[in-house]
Amino acid sequence: MFYQLVSFTFPEDIRNEARSSFEDALRALPGKIPELEEVRVIRAYDDLNVTGYVSVFDSEEGYQRYLEHPDHAPIGVLAESVCSDIRRLLLDDDRPSILAPGQQQDPLSHLA
Repeated sequence: MFYQLVSFTFPEDIRNEARSSFEDALRALPGKIPELEEVRVIRAYDDLNVTGYVSVFDSEEGYQRYLEHPDHAPIGVLAESVCSDIRRLLLDDDRPSILAPGQQQDPLSHLA
């Protein structure tokens, strides 16, 4: 599986209707883009100005097709117009771990 995690930060003065409209557009993507296996749109608990977007794909190739899909481009344009910051993280659970074998059991040991 291949995952995209995006945090959308909104300016403090954004109207709730504009933010909700953007979030609804994100939720509508699975019906338009077949490569999307699953989508979650979640408002952050610890930062009221952030909405998280988690999208799941069967592979990195599916993610690439999603990026090229014509219904994806309008979301990027809309995000640029309503968000003050956008950050993305891509995760692929089919790739081997970079942690040493002993560290794989202790997820925090690499932080010490």
